[in-house]
Amino acid sequence: MWLLTPLGFFSIVQKGNDQAQGTLTVRARVASDLDNLRQSVLPSLSATVSGAGTDYQFRASAPRDDVARALGELALHTTYSNFKDEVAKRQGKARAALYHDVWNVLYRLQRAPKEMTTGPVYHPRKDEHGKKVVLKKPSMSTALSTWNDPASIACIVPDGMSPAQINGMAVTRWTDAPESDEGWEALAAQAPVDEPAFNAPAGYKRAAGVVLREPDGRVWVVAPSNGFAGYEATFPKGTMDGKSAQATALIEAFEESGLKVQLLRHLVDVKRSQSYTRYFLAERIGGDPADMGWESQAVMLVPMDKLNKVLNNKNDQPIIEALARV
Repeated sequence: MWLLTPLGFFSIVQKGNDQAQGTLTVRARVASDLDNLRQSVLPSLSATVSGAGTDYQFRASAPRDDVARALGELALHTTYSNFKDEVAKRQGKARAALYHDVWNVLYRLQRAPKEMTTGPVYHPRKDEHGKKVVLKKPSMSTALSTWNDPASIACIVPDGMSPAQINGMAVTRWTDAPESDEGWEALAAQAPVDEPAFNAPAGYKRAAGVVLREPDGRVWVVAPSNGFAGYEATFPKGTMDGKSAQATALIEAFEESGLKVQLLRHLVDVKRSQSYTRYFLAERIGGDPADMGWESQAVMLVPMDKLNKVLNNKNDQPIIEALARV
C-alpha cells in the first residue's frame, strides 16, 4: 500500500523474507520519513537500509502487528481538517506542493474520460435551463507549481484545487458578485474606461469580452465546454443583449473564468463568425478560476508566446496581434 501522511510518504509491502519472519517492509524515498515514522508511531521499525539501484532507496522492516497498530495510531492522531496544510506545517510547503501533484493526477479518477469511469462526467454547475452538462472529453488540471511559473501553461478544471496565490495576489472565490444586469452596470460605472463608438456591421450581434493579462505576462483563456463552436480555447466573451459593452465584459469574465476583473482600456473590435466583439484589456483583482461557470470546462493561464498554439480559431488572431502591440 501507499501512504501519504504528514510524517512522510511510504510504500508498505510484503517481501519474500517478510512472510517467514512475520514482518512487513516499509519503503521510502527520503530517509528522514522512516525516522519520523519510527519516532512517532513505530518504534520497532528496524534500522534504515539504503539500497542503491532499487526503486525505493530507503527501507526498513517491522512486525506486521506493529505496523497495523502504527496505522491505527496515525488515524487516532488525525486532528487536522486540511491534509495539505498539515503537511506544509510539519514538512514544509515544498513537500505539500509535491503531494498536491499526486492529488492532481489522482483527480483524474473523479474527472476522467468515460473509459476511466463508470458513467458520464458532469460539470458541477448546471446550464441556464437547470440541466446537467455532460463533459464528453473533460480537461485535466496541471500541477500546482505551473501557476507560479511564468513559462508554463497552467490549467484548472471546475472545482479543481486552486493555488493559494498567483503573482502575489490571493486566489479567493468572489462571493458577492452582482446578480442582476443593473448590478453589473453599477459595477462597471465604478471604474469606467474610455472607448470609441461601437458600430457593429449590419447582421452581426454586438458582443464584448476581455483579454486578461497577469503581471508575469501570461494571459487568461477559457476552454469552452465540449469545444463549443469548434473552440478549443478562446478569450471570455458574450453577446451584449441590451447591456453595455463594459458591463458585459465584466459578466463574461466572471461567468466563464470565475475571475473578478477591472477593465484597463479598450483593446480592439473584431468581426467574428456571428458577432462583432469589443475586447477590453483587463487585470485580475479577485476571484477563483475553479469557480468557472458551465460554459467553460477549463481555465488556463498561457504565456504570450504560446497563445497561437493554444487558441485554435483564426478569429482570435487579431486579438493576439492587438495585445502584442500594447
